[in-house]
Amino acid sequence: MAPHPRVDDGFDGVAPFYDALSRLVFGNSLRNAQAHWLHQVPEGAAILVFGGGTGWLLSRILTDCKPRKVIYIDASPVMISLSRKKVNNDSRVDFRVGTQTALLANDRVDILFTPFILDLFTDNQLKNSLLPHLLPCLVTNGFWFCCDFVEPTRWWHRLLLWSQYRFFRTLSHIQADHLPNWLPLLNSLSNLRLGEIRSFYGGMVASGFWQKVASPENDRIRPDQ
Repeated sequence: MAPHPRVDDGFDGVAPFYDALSRLVFGNSLRNAQAHWLHQVPEGAAILVFGGGTGWLLSRILTDCKPRKVIYIDASPVMISLSRKKVNNDSRVDFRVGTQTALLANDRVDILFTPFILDLFTDNQLKNSLLPHLLPCLVTNGFWFCCDFVEPTRWWHRLLLWSQYRFFRTLSHIQADHLPNWLPLLNSLSNLRLGEIRSFYGGMVASGFWQKVASPENDRIRPDQ
């Protein structure tokens, strides 16, 4: 399987004002979607935050969830630097600059967070690269908390989504130019069981959680041949 370009290394350029831009456009909706399920996370958990951004969610996780460790991955060195400062370089956090290839063979976590990151991948990248790296890290009975944009039904939501892809494709190396079918894909996996999904920002954003269950080896997600 041929490697693909880094997903969001171009986010270095927007990192200093990323949060302000997000709140200008969406208010607190995106933050509320990301933090909605934090009360479900047990204390002392091992957590992976993939695509964590500037660190505000990490700060909430450390304060509210009291994890024993957090693996924090983002492709943008500037985002990682901002996150370190946000949490005063908390010793519980293993900061890693990179994408899914930054995951190690022995990484195992109880909780996985993917906040507004799946929409940066194409359907092919999700199925053949990202999910085959992420799923093995999550232990059986562990929980995956995911929030992201879903296909909008309102015309101005569609225009806003189109504008976002144009903006970030200009500034970064993302290959995606439209929303991937991430939600149907997660729901189709035999070793993920849907818990609950909530809608935000008038239905443009979905935030939900899935539990990983045991499944036969031949049922686990595999890259397309």
